[in-house]
Amino acid sequence: MADVPKILGPDGAPAQRVLASDTAYEGASRRHTDLARFAPYNYSAQSAISYDREALSSRIHDMARNDGWASGGVARLVDAIIGSGWRLSSTPNARTLGITPDEAAELGEIFEGYWQDYATDPDCWCDAGLRLTVGGLLALAFRHFVWDGEALGTLLWLERGGPTATALRLIDPDRLSTPPGKMDSEALQDGVELGANAEPIAYHIRTRHPGDLKATTSLLAWERIERSTAWGRRKVLHHYEPERADQYRGVSKFAQIVKKLRMLGRYDEAEVQAAVLNALLAAFIESPYDHAALADSMSGGDDKLDDYQTSRLAYWDAAPVQMPGVKLNFLFPGEKISMPEAARPNPAFEMFERVALRNVATALGTTYEQLSSDWSQVNYSSARAALIEVWRGFTARQGFFGTGFLMPWYAAVLEEGVQTGRIKLPAKLADKPFHRFKAAYCAGRWIGPGRGWVDPLREAEAAAARINNGFSTLERECADQGLDWQEVLQQRARERKYAAALGLPDVHARPPGQPNPQASDDPDEGEGEGKKKKRA
Repeated sequence: MADVPKILGPDGAPAQRVLASDTAYEGASRRHTDLARFAPYNYSAQSAISYDREALSSRIHDMARNDGWASGGVARLVDAIIGSGWRLSSTPNARTLGITPDEAAELGEIFEGYWQDYATDPDCWCDAGLRLTVGGLLALAFRHFVWDGEALGTLLWLERGGPTATALRLIDPDRLSTPPGKMDSEALQDGVELGANAEPIAYHIRTRHPGDLKATTSLLAWERIERSTAWGRRKVLHHYEPERADQYRGVSKFAQIVKKLRMLGRYDEAEVQAAVLNALLAAFIESPYDHAALADSMSGGDDKLDDYQTSRLAYWDAAPVQMPGVKLNFLFPGEKISMPEAARPNPAFEMFERVALRNVATALGTTYEQLSSDWSQVNYSSARAALIEVWRGFTARQGFFGTGFLMPWYAAVLEEGVQTGRIKLPAKLADKPFHRFKAAYCAGRWIGPGRGWVDPLREAEAAAARINNGFSTLERECADQGLDWQEVLQQRARERKYAAALGLPDVHARPPGQPNPQASDDPDEGEGEGKKKKRA
């Protein structure tokens, strides 16, 4: 039998058989050329945040001050998710409280009115600093949530002569940190003190921002604030969306795109500088007196060079070069004027920036069109699909932020109203104390900014069809547009009554020819005689 040829290795010995992959998962391969040097350390969720937080926060805040795409993207997120503030739709749990649905609805209207007065008080008693209403505080808190990955505030009891004592003081998340002299441990993680089940029980908050250059008090002072009182009233609001278990601080959505935004900003600046430079009219006079000739003339003494320059000056004095419209000028023999052609803007710049901004928009949870305000390549179908997809994310963020930040605040305000007697509960709820049935009393939803319309006519018809066919309700359709269905109906009733008092036609009357959604099932009802005869 003939010898089978063998492949020898570099040492002269037969080479070993190489498997297609050295691991069961190709992504774990240690031999693949693209993965051999890809060996990141597997940090825990909190360790990945704690050690890099200061550098990451500084870079993100610098982009907030100086990067137009970053600051503009956050502004659009705040406008789309928070807007001018949220409206409360209170729906106390009738079954848990042992009351009828109608009684729960009446109680909900009382809660809504009390919260509305608190949230829109022109004296801003809701703000510890007396500067912002609830809508303004909510927008600022959400802005911190986007930039820092978390929103932080303390609920204070301030008796200052106002109608309410509950006030919120927003705190920069950079101030939440471990005091000096203490080390992070299982019971203390980056300023958050944990209990036996890793639940937050207290927060260590620095009295001044570490980067405050005008601090008049010590920058090395911390305050320990418990999360809540003994009966469950929240004292600290700390909202973030954990991405992994055992995570106790938030991380910004910008963390994944800091590098890309930085490079995109530098590219933008370089293109603008190049375009400005090339926009200048540059003209050059080329002379036959090259470097070698010039050196030769200088080596022969100053007389030859002086003679040449004297001849040039005399020539230009007699026939100076100008560009007055179409006038033609003559140059010194052997000279010519050359004008370089500008090579900017780069034709590939727009496409490159568009692709980069799509990556940024994806990380922020919005669309390229919203981030860039470029709607040139959008039609109805694509705009509608993008709106549905991005609104799903906006709705989820509204829900998380409302539950984690605004709902404990609302519960504290409602508790104050009940305890002080400003909110009168029905007598049958005497055995249902607020602190024990807080979830039932505070049940409800927050109505954010309206989703808007891509095609108002078609989408209004679709909304009406959903209601008429039982797939939706007036409450849900109004909430999608940032409206309260009860207020809509009440306003419609007032308008109809006012129009009737003035002898005007009903402003909500259905135009001729439009089908009545509340008509009977008789196919002939509401049709003209011509249509009846035609169908017969």
